[in-house]
Amino acid sequence: MNKLVLMSWSDSNMAGDDWTWFITLTLRKNGTCSVGAMQTSSVGPTYRLPSKYPLRGGLQVKKAIEQLFSDDPLTSEEIDWQKILSVLLNHVPTLAKDIECVLAKDNKNQIDELEEVQLSFSQRPKLDAINEWWDKTKWTLSTLSHHIGNGMDNAKRRNLVYEFAQIYISKHGRYPNGKHVLSHNLTVHFPDYQPEDRKL
Repeated sequence: MNKLVLMSWSDSNMAGDDWTWFITLTLRKNGTCSVGAMQTSSVGPTYRLPSKYPLRGGLQVKKAIEQLFSDDPLTSEEIDWQKILSVLLNHVPTLAKDIECVLAKDNKNQIDELEEVQLSFSQRPKLDAINEWWDKTKWTLSTLSHHIGNGMDNAKRRNLVYEFAQIYISKHGRYPNGKHVLSHNLTVHFPDYQPEDRKL
């Protein structure tokens, strides 16, 4: 078996405790692989999340990595696809290219979904007032440097902002305005006025 470190990062708290997370990919002799995560600490034993296996191909590996980051305690972390692909290109280039193709397809699907939302948006009454309000809404953009990962992350952020606005309007009967913090790395600033139409 050959184990690769796909991502790693370190952190600490005010008490002086340090820890490091590792996201790993284990290549097995039978052609399958597994994805896992572990945390080493200066004050305690190594903590491991259950591995995802057996995995074959880029789609399964991508989904396994996303599942790791969707569960506690990794939900506050971002997947660095650029770093992951860089590691894989040096060791298993076929898998890296497979994952990149899956990411590109997902990115296209997200763009298509956004275009459908925009088309629906444009068919509503009082288009000019709503579009002006939406165009003036600003949010934190992705910091990922890889073009596919950046595009996917920005599409995801746009969807989150749009869904938040829909829920807010449904709950409060008016458009959100001002600053809203949706997560630790996503802050949105809505215009301080209300368009005439009350529905997105």
